[in-house]
Amino acid sequence: MSYTLGIDLGTTYTAAAVTRDGRTEIFQLGDRTASIPSTVLLREDGEMLVGDAAARRSATEPGRGAREFKRRLGDPVPLLLGGTPYSAEALSAHVLKTVLADVAAREGGAPDAVAVTHPASYSSYRMDLLSGACRQAGIARPVFCSEPTAAAVYYASHERIAPGERVAVYDLGGGTFDAAILEKTGDDFSLVGQPDGIDRLGGIDFDQSVFGHVADALELNLKAIGETDTGRAALARLREECREAKESLSSDTETTIQVLLPGVQTQVRLTRAEFEAMIRPRIEETVAALRRAAASAGLELEQVDRVLLVGGSSRIPLVGQMVSAAAGSPVMVDTHPKHAIALGAAMMAARSLVPASPEPVPVLTGAAVPAAKASVPPPPAGQPPSEDGMREGGDPAGRGKTARLMVIGLGGLAGVLVIAGAAFALTRDDSGDEKPADVVGGGATATPAWTSAPAPTGTMAAAITNAPTAASTTIATPAWTATSAPTWTPVVVATAAPTATPVPTASAAIKGITVSYGNYMVDFTTSSLVLNGVSGVVHLHFFWDTVSLANAGAPGAGPWFVYGGASPFTGYSVAEKPAGAKQMCVLVANPDHSVRPGTGNCFTLP
Repeated sequence: MSYTLGIDLGTTYTAAAVTRDGRTEIFQLGDRTASIPSTVLLREDGEMLVGDAAARRSATEPGRGAREFKRRLGDPVPLLLGGTPYSAEALSAHVLKTVLADVAAREGGAPDAVAVTHPASYSSYRMDLLSGACRQAGIARPVFCSEPTAAAVYYASHERIAPGERVAVYDLGGGTFDAAILEKTGDDFSLVGQPDGIDRLGGIDFDQSVFGHVADALELNLKAIGETDTGRAALARLREECREAKESLSSDTETTIQVLLPGVQTQVRLTRAEFEAMIRPRIEETVAALRRAAASAGLELEQVDRVLLVGGSSRIPLVGQMVSAAAGSPVMVDTHPKHAIALGAAMMAARSLVPASPEPVPVLTGAAVPAAKASVPPPPAGQPPSEDGMREGGDPAGRGKTARLMVIGLGGLAGVLVIAGAAFALTRDDSGDEKPADVVGGGATATPAWTSAPAPTGTMAAAITNAPTAASTTIATPAWTATSAPTWTPVVVATAAPTATPVPTASAAIKGITVSYGNYMVDFTTSSLVLNGVSGVVHLHFFWDTVSLANAGAPGAGPWFVYGGASPFTGYSVAEKPAGAKQMCVLVANPDHSVRPGTGNCFTLP
C-alpha cells in the first residue's frame, strides 16, 4: 500500500508517523510506547542493537552503548562502543535504518517518500552530516524539514490558521530547544526571520537536575558506586526513577524517588516548587531565545498571533506559565506534543510526492488514425508560436502531446465539421519501455507515461539569454524556422463546435536565492498560476543552468524538480549543485511536464 514516512530523530527518543490515503497516524515503534530510545549498543558478536533492546542492555554494558549522540553531531571525536569508534552520524544512521526497516516490514513495502526532521538551528555543516547519515541508512533522497515547521504543519491540520497569521513555535524536546517564527502561506508555512535556540538544553538536562538533587540529599559517592557492574546498573535505574519523577510533577505537586543502590535503600521526596526552582533559570533562557527569534522577524513577542508549544518537555507547567506571561496571551499546547513533529514530517513527505502524468486523451475515431501534423502554416522566422497551454506547429523537446481538436467553420452550412489530428501522438521507442522523468528531491521519483516521438521539423533558435549585468536572466521564447509545411490528415469526429476558453498566460520569476542549513532557499513569485502541490496540473520546474531548455521537462534528462508549493522553494541542497552550475532556473510546466518557454527566468546562485 502506498504511504509516506516521517521520522523525528530526537536526542532521547525517535518517533515515526505514516501518511496513507490522506490520513496521518503515529507508528508504533517501541515495545510499550510509540517512540523508541535513541540508543544503540554494539554486541560482542558485532550486531548493533537499537532502541528498547539497546537501552535495556546499556544498563549492564554501558561501555558498549551510546545515547544522546545527536548532540555530538559534528564533533570530530568519535564515541567508543566496545572499543570500536563511531561518529555521531554513523550512530544516527543505525537508528534511521532500523526505523525504516521496521516500518517497511510491517507496511509491506518501502515508503514512497521519507521526511527527516532536524533542529531549525542546524548549520549547513550539520545538515551535510545528517544527509550523509540518511544515505548510510538507505534513504536516498530524504525530505528535510525543520522541527518547528513540521510541528506547525501538523497543528494546522486540525486547528484553523488563516493565511498571513504568524505563529511562534516553542519546541522544547529531550535534548534541544528551538524557537522559530512561521507565517502561514496557503497550505504551508514559511520561515520569518532567523530561528534561534539552545543546542544543549532539554528534558535530559532537567533529569540531571533531579538526579543531582538526589545525590546531594544523600551525599552519594557516585564515582565509587559506578566502579562495579552492579553499581552502574543501579545508577541507571536511579536515573530512570528521576525521569519518571520529573514527568509525574507535571500532574502532581510532589513525588518520591526510590533509591536502590549498593548499601543505600531509601526514598527522596521532591516537590514541584523545588523542581521549578532548579529549572527556572534555563526556562528563562528559552524565553529569551524566543524573543530573539521574534525580533529577527521585526516583531515583539506580544505581536505574534499565537504561540505553539511542542516537545515533550513543553508539558512542564512552568514552561506554559512563563511563555504565556512573556507573550501576553494564552499559549497552545499541541494535542500530541511528543509526536507532533513526526506527524507533521509524514505530511510534508506526502506533499513532496509527484503523481504520474495523466493518461493521454484518445483520438475519437472509429478506426485507428495514424499520427499526423496540423496543416497550419508555421509562423514566420523569429515569431514565437501561439500558446494556449499547448504549442502549435511542433514541440521543441520532440515529445508527444495530448491530441487537440481544431474547429473549422463552414459559412452558410447548418453543421460545423470539427477536424482533429493527433499532434505527435504518443508512441513507444524500439524497446517498448517507458522512460521515467528524473525528478530531483522530495524523496520520490515519478514515472510519467512518456515515450519517445519523432522530432518536429524546426530549429530552436534561442534558449536562455543571459544578462551579465544582473543577477536575474530571462528564459526567452524560442524562435522557430520552418523547413517544410507539415500535412494534416483530417478526421471528422463531431458536429458541434466547442466554445473556446481563454487560458491566461502563467509565469514565474525567481526573486532571490539564499543558503539556509545547507539548502538553497529560492524566493519566487508567480502570475496566473495556482500552486497546490500537485504535478498533475500546471506547475513549476526548477533546474540548474547546466540543463538545456529542451531537457528541462524531458524524461530521463535533467535533473529537474517538479514543484507545486508556495515560495520559498527548498528542494535542492548546496551539495547537489553540479560543478558547472552558476544559476538556478524556473519555468512553468504543463500537466504532462512539458515546459513553457518564456515563462520563467534564471537567477545567480549565492
